[in-house]
Amino acid sequence: MAARLIPTDGDVIVRRERRDGAVVYVLHAAPGPDQYVLHTRDESVAQALTFAKRQGVRAWLTDGGGDAFVLLENIAQVESTVDD
Repeated sequence: MAARLIPTDGDVIVRRERRDGAVVYVLHAAPGPDQYVLHTRDESVAQALTFAKRQGVRAWLTDGGGDAFVLLENIAQVESTVDD
C-alpha cells in the first residue's frame, strides 16, 4: 500500500470553502489559523506557491471536506535535490 501524502507542520494549505454564499480560498500554514482569504483559485495558488518557495515547504490544495489533499508543489524536495 502506498503512503498517503498529507501536509506536515509549516506546509502551506489552500482550502476552498463557502462564506456568505460565495466561494473563497483560504490560505494558512499547517496547523495554524487562517491567514488570508482570496477570491480566485489562481490568485490563491500563486500566493501559496510563493509562500512555500520562500519557506522551503510544500503547497497543498483541499476542498475543506476532510483529508483529500492535492500536492501543488513540493518545494522542500526540489530544494534538497538542488543542494545535492
